[in-house]
Amino acid sequence: MTTAPTTNPGSLAAPVRQRTPSPHRNVAAQIKQQRRSYARAVLRSLARTQQGQPTVQLHRVLRQALTPLGVRLPAATLHQLAADITAGRPVDLA
Repeated sequence: MTTAPTTNPGSLAAPVRQRTPSPHRNVAAQIKQQRRSYARAVLRSLARTQQGQPTVQLHRVLRQALTPLGVRLPAATLHQLAADITAGRPVDLA
């Protein structure tokens, strides 16, 4: 007489599923990183082409260029960036 193997429901461990990051979070993080990189590239380009321009004009150009990218900096930060570009100092978004 053969008996079928019996399993004790309490002895089986439930498979542990590792959580994978949500695809939505990955896409959102990627978009955020792309915007940040693009904003840095725009800033570098403006620093090269607008060097020596009046600070007030450069402040306006920076605001108009960075706002569509989702980068909203305080007026004091924009003014400092504009002053640094006008003076020919290196700039970067912190």
